[in-house]
Amino acid sequence: MEEDVPQCGYCQSGQIMSAVALLSKKPNPTDTDIDDFMSGNICRCGTYQRIRKAIHRAASMQAGKANSAA
Repeated sequence: MEEDVPQCGYCQSGQIMSAVALLSKKPNPTDTDIDDFMSGNICRCGTYQRIRKAIHRAASMQAGKANSAA
């Protein structure tokens, strides 16, 4: 929500599922990793830049939780 990703909601569930799968495999993905992994999801609104930014934010948040638990 902070990155204002969802617009029409058409792709939202698939984007979220793919992002979770990506972050479970690559906790700190590069832009290329994100683009490659998310390429199967088509966003009708074209919010790909915001989706990428949101995945980076989620990775940072996930890393912060891991660091605070250690």
